[in-house]
Amino acid sequence: MAGFRTSARAVDMLGRQQIAGIPTAINELFKNAFDAYADQVEVDYYRSDKLFVLRDDGIGMTEEEFLSRWLTLGTESKLGAGGGLALPYRPHGKPERPLSGEKGIGRLSIAVLGPQVLVLTRAQREDGVHDLVAAFLHWGIFELPGLHLEDIAIPVRTFPVGRFPGKNDIREMTEEFAGNLRDREGKGEREKEILADLDAFELDPAEVADYLSRGPDLREDGVGTWFLISPASDLLERDIDGVDHDKDRATPMEKALLGFGETMIPGHPPPLLKTAFRVHAKSDLHFNDLITEDAFFTPKEMENADHRIRGQFDEYGQFQGTISVYGKEHPDHIINWREGGGKPTRCKPFRIDVGTIQGEARNTTLPPDEHARMVAKLNRMGGLYIYRDGIRILPYGDTDFDWLDIEIRRSKGAGFYFFSYRRIFGVVSISRADNGALQEKAGREGFAQNLAYRQLRSILKNFFIQVAADFFREDSPHARFSEKRADLERLEEARRRREKQVTDKRAKLKTGLEQFFTDYDAGKPERETFALAERIEERLKVTVTLDDPEVAAATLLDLETEARSELKELRENYSLARPRGVGLSAKLEREWGNYRRERDALEEKVFRPVAELIEGEVTTRAEQAAAHLDRRRRIQRVMEELEKGAKKVTRSEQRTTNERVGQLTDEVRQATRGSLVKMEEVLRRAWDRFTRAELDGLSEEEAVAFRLALEKEIETAKEGEADYLQYIRAQLDRVNLDPDSFGSLDELEAVEQKAAALEERADADLDLTQLGMALGIIEHEFHGHTRILRDSVRDLKAWADLNDGLKGLYQDFRNSFEHLDGYLTLFQPLNRRLRRSRVAVHGNAIETFLGKLFGERCRRHQVTIEATRAFQKKTVTTFPSSILPVFVNLTDNALFWLGEREARDAEGRPIPRIIKLDADERGYLFSDNGRGIPDRDRAAVFEQGFTRKPGGRGLGLFISREVLRGIGFTLELLDAPAGGGAVFRIGPEVNDETDEE
Repeated sequence: MAGFRTSARAVDMLGRQQIAGIPTAINELFKNAFDAYADQVEVDYYRSDKLFVLRDDGIGMTEEEFLSRWLTLGTESKLGAGGGLALPYRPHGKPERPLSGEKGIGRLSIAVLGPQVLVLTRAQREDGVHDLVAAFLHWGIFELPGLHLEDIAIPVRTFPVGRFPGKNDIREMTEEFAGNLRDREGKGEREKEILADLDAFELDPAEVADYLSRGPDLREDGVGTWFLISPASDLLERDIDGVDHDKDRATPMEKALLGFGETMIPGHPPPLLKTAFRVHAKSDLHFNDLITEDAFFTPKEMENADHRIRGQFDEYGQFQGTISVYGKEHPDHIINWREGGGKPTRCKPFRIDVGTIQGEARNTTLPPDEHARMVAKLNRMGGLYIYRDGIRILPYGDTDFDWLDIEIRRSKGAGFYFFSYRRIFGVVSISRADNGALQEKAGREGFAQNLAYRQLRSILKNFFIQVAADFFREDSPHARFSEKRADLERLEEARRRREKQVTDKRAKLKTGLEQFFTDYDAGKPERETFALAERIEERLKVTVTLDDPEVAAATLLDLETEARSELKELRENYSLARPRGVGLSAKLEREWGNYRRERDALEEKVFRPVAELIEGEVTTRAEQAAAHLDRRRRIQRVMEELEKGAKKVTRSEQRTTNERVGQLTDEVRQATRGSLVKMEEVLRRAWDRFTRAELDGLSEEEAVAFRLALEKEIETAKEGEADYLQYIRAQLDRVNLDPDSFGSLDELEAVEQKAAALEERADADLDLTQLGMALGIIEHEFHGHTRILRDSVRDLKAWADLNDGLKGLYQDFRNSFEHLDGYLTLFQPLNRRLRRSRVAVHGNAIETFLGKLFGERCRRHQVTIEATRAFQKKTVTTFPSSILPVFVNLTDNALFWLGEREARDAEGRPIPRIIKLDADERGYLFSDNGRGIPDRDRAAVFEQGFTRKPGGRGLGLFISREVLRGIGFTLELLDAPAGGGAVFRIGPEVNDETDEE
């Protein structure tokens, strides 16, 4: 009797050749873990040796099930067929899960991941924990011609609880599998390649289990299933890294695995299966999880979307739900689908929940930084996803799979169709029980193109078109979108205009302040003022030679007037006006305060003394020349000059103000007149339509609709013009002419100043956050290396104890390592710091530490670190890992500024560059003989973000002081020494006894 025989190549055709790619294959294995009632499924991929490990903690498989299910094609269990195998065991206490597989061939997709796989599985059933089952396959054997499935022996082993397979066990299995080929006649190149792979498969599951991250574990009595693939396909890393794809888009792996469970909807239940995909760096010490939950869309992002649509489609394809436009909800909105012909659809009822973000920042309600982040995220993974029973169906949601032709329609008219596939994110929720007619293709490229799927697409296409018509077009019956967008655009335009004005004024003030301090530090105001005094003094000497007292008096008055005029010009050259109504940043406000102090000092120490000097010289020369120059005459001349100047300035400002008032009056009148004209035009059009209408021929419903249309047109115009006129009047009401009151400009300045301070603080906090994240990564890398070194130090000690020649080397190596290890603990995040105790920190130890750390740099910059005897003997009780970084920061700063300075003494010889470590009764003293800290910066050096160092962040001294404050110490800047430079003191605020942190 004849019958079918199954070629071995059927496995290759149904598996590797059928599946869409590696990401899809991993998604299939995740689904298998879901079907196995796993709580966790995790992937670890090690780049160093291309080892791929997938683990779950599901119910596992017994030996019988492995043979009858896993090694059987198209098992009925996936279909729940009554005449076939029983449905999988369900653990006690877990709700029943709808099976996510359909064809019983998903496991064959493992072949895409790599040619060789070791399967380990242990089952838990009603009768307890079963033996571990191990099997090995090389998928390449299924590519060979002339082989049938019954000709291939798959090595399977079992191991009792407590015994885990080792390297020798796996070697036996690979040898057994090789037996399928060794006796095969006429072996070709492919057979030889497979045998070479088998010989090279050196995998020890016990060793792998030791270095895997915590998670599903099959050792002892752990249950679940592991797949160990070595070496993994070369395409795996390309899919992980997105080598062949746009860097601004999600990688193929992210596209397939992110959002495996339905978690973006607010109020969603916890996912039944938690997933992870860790990619370990070449060093194996650091990994990156590709599919963390926050990497996908979150419920908060859905709630904050500009617009949100959520509701239910019934069995006839009719939608009823809530449409939210810029936060305003329209509940119980109905959208009809008219292609059903009154018959129930094959796709059955389903739900939708989708959010959309406006593409341009001026049209969104999100803050600018949040909008930019969301746009980038949507560009990477935006789209409409389909979830069946909470599990994602591929490839829906992929940015490259616009399954509803949203972008095609948008290209025909963005304003008409509104929606963009890369500006939406959301879910279509279906279930196997209710939507069974939607069936996946075997290769997982989406649903089969049957009637149910065609109806689903038709319903959703119609839905998005109609939502755009109802809410997002200029003539939509719900005007919220166009009105709100116009308001947002108006506010954004006003913000940008205001920002440009404010930025220009701030920039002008900043430039003026920088120029002032440059001139001030160079002594330019003093030189110019004293030069003026000398010049006037020389010219005053001439008056002594004049014979006519009246001529002498007139000359003296002219010279005094000229001197005052030039001195006034000098004062104005070094005077700045603070812009009205402009809030300053904290740094600019600080610079303005410094300017006011230095400007007052100039007035007190330079301008006023010179004015008095000139006045005294004029008086003296008048007496010497016997000139008729009485006080009244001189004061009168001054008053006349002041009167002339005051009137000139006041008239100029009056003229400019009157011109602006006149211009504003014309603009307001023109605007109000235009508003009235617009209203008249609307009324005329309405009356024209009314007089032309044949009302007698209309039904009652048509007449009501006609009346409502006229009412809406007039009411809309009335409200628009009224809002506009009220807006103008509100601005006029803000004008306050009382000079003693708090006006709108002052209010605006106060608000802007507060906002600027908050922005600066947020930027600084972000810098600290990024710094902390970077240090966390560095600490993770160093932690593994220091652990290896620490073990090596212990091993070296055993040799040093037996060999006197190694003792010195061992001690030096150990001391150096302990310094390094202590220094690297600075990188530990605060929440991972070990308990530590205060210890005595000696000054000579600090000197040694700094010398070793900065020795080479000091030699390069010709800087000497000198420690006094008092410093070397000084001891404080504290945490070394907190106080040593402060000395490191101070030394780093000092080396930079000393390196910038090329100071010489009176004879032209270079002045030695010195960092001095000293101590007094209150603590350690740290000083240098560099350029020092200007008086105007002394109060600011400890502020977050303040720096004068090019490219500096302004965090070092701020963090140092905060760290010291946390351990009861203080960092203070002392008065500058006579020779210049800066002096800091580090000392305890209180004398704490030894305790623990």
